[in-house]
Amino acid sequence: MLDELSSAVAELMSAACEQLVLPRFRRLSSEEIETKSGPNDLVTVADREAELFLTPRLLDLVDGEVIGEEACASDPGLRARADAPVAWTVDPVDGTGNFVAGDERFCCMVALMNHGVPVKSWILFPLQRRVFLASAEKGAMVIDEGGDPKRLEIASQDWCLDEIAGSANIGAIEEPRRTELRQKLRTLPGLWHPKCAGFLGSEIAAGRQHFLLHSRCTPWDHAPVDLLCREAGGHSAMLNDGGAFNGSYAAPMMIAPDRDSWQALYDRVWA
Repeated sequence: MLDELSSAVAELMSAACEQLVLPRFRRLSSEEIETKSGPNDLVTVADREAELFLTPRLLDLVDGEVIGEEACASDPGLRARADAPVAWTVDPVDGTGNFVAGDERFCCMVALMNHGVPVKSWILFPLQRRVFLASAEKGAMVIDEGGDPKRLEIASQDWCLDEIAGSANIGAIEEPRRTELRQKLRTLPGLWHPKCAGFLGSEIAAGRQHFLLHSRCTPWDHAPVDLLCREAGGHSAMLNDGGAFNGSYAAPMMIAPDRDSWQALYDRVWA
């Protein structure tokens, strides 16, 4: 059974997607797509309207700060409030580039944080009508529409780095370190690029993918994914000091199936 808050947030996300996101999938005009920091950093009218829909309604459920991706794009100083006693994160369309291209790998993500520490997270795939949820110290689950909650537990095993699959985004690393990392990452046969943190995080929690390495954290991208994967049994930590993720951090992070595989990846790729 879901608690009242988990159910309420999932319903809000579903409403936002049904009303504002899905009607525009594969129907966007060029006037409804803009760039932010660069040509590959896209925002659409669906992103903006869905975030505006969710923000006041989340505050009605639990008052605090709202750290939304599009709000932070307009007001970068807002991100400094991510370590507030209570803060929501909102990524209305994670994988906007995929959404614009007509690729089904996009989702809506929300997290609730206390002093930057994720305590609840939601990742909704509206096309598939599937939601991944996690609560601190209570586990992770996935629910398909009309189905019962299914607990997520990453299976324990001896991981071989040549058999694991995952994705790395190292765009925030400066040269020559970035070229060095790219060469090391190419030694991993399972490297690929889904271009959607929520998709990759849910695949890791479900045991179908194995690692995520991102060179710059954002609360809206990584708070939901961090909590989901940790509550499913994975290991998530900052690459600079091995400490726990916090929504106020911008340093690189990595997620792996367990602590041993995280350390093995660190030694092979990052060290």
